[in-house]
Amino acid sequence: MKLFLAGAGWQDTWMELNYYDFNRLHTFFHINEKEAKVLHQYNNFLLDSGAFSMFGGVKVDIKKYVNDYIDFINKYDVRYFFELDIYKLIGIKKTEDIRDLIEKKTKKKCIPVFHIFLGIDYYKMLCDKYNYIAIGASGQHGTRWTRNQPDKLKKLVQYANKKNVRVHGLGYTSQKGLLDIPFYSVDSTSWLSGNRFGGVYNFKNKKMEKFVKPEGKRIKTRETCRHNFFEWVKYGKYLNTI
Repeated sequence: MKLFLAGAGWQDTWMELNYYDFNRLHTFFHINEKEAKVLHQYNNFLLDSGAFSMFGGVKVDIKKYVNDYIDFINKYDVRYFFELDIYKLIGIKKTEDIRDLIEKKTKKKCIPVFHIFLGIDYYKMLCDKYNYIAIGASGQHGTRWTRNQPDKLKKLVQYANKKNVRVHGLGYTSQKGLLDIPFYSVDSTSWLSGNRFGGVYNFKNKKMEKFVKPEGKRIKTRETCRHNFFEWVKYGKYLNTI
């Protein structure tokens, strides 16, 4: 299983060290040219469409955004990228039209994103049409079911696997779930939560442990970020072996 470290704003954590020996997911919404130039140095790279930011209330010119997304993929020869899964914002048909346009202009297939409201038949259709799909599993914006009904999630992934379809769990890093659900890949911003909320991660005995700072104490944000990053890199390398 491949673990992709996601999250914007802390790229200097590894760029200063010229360290790219890990899997990286970056959102198009926040990427800049400096970061784009090194995307092929990672072990594996996934480009997220940035659709999540739109659900956060950010208003964009969708037509321009799609064209910019296409231009970026072509300019930097991005191999794996997600569709704009904005079904809830513009409807299924228009989202599919955008997916088709992106695939036509890039001559590459998107990674489509399944949400439970699309229905099981839609999921089966995606499995028939694509060899790499994603399931929204962050626990937000209608994906809470993936945490409350892990058996259903597991069955969906198993169905895809039987058809030789790889499944990416978007925003899914439940340690228990990762040992049970046969995702091909997952991504997470959890490695950043230590810097945000004052916690230190340690990878030990095949598990990721988190230690919360004592009340009233302060942590050195930069040093904590770097430490947590490398602990999550260790976790990712472990997951890649199981």
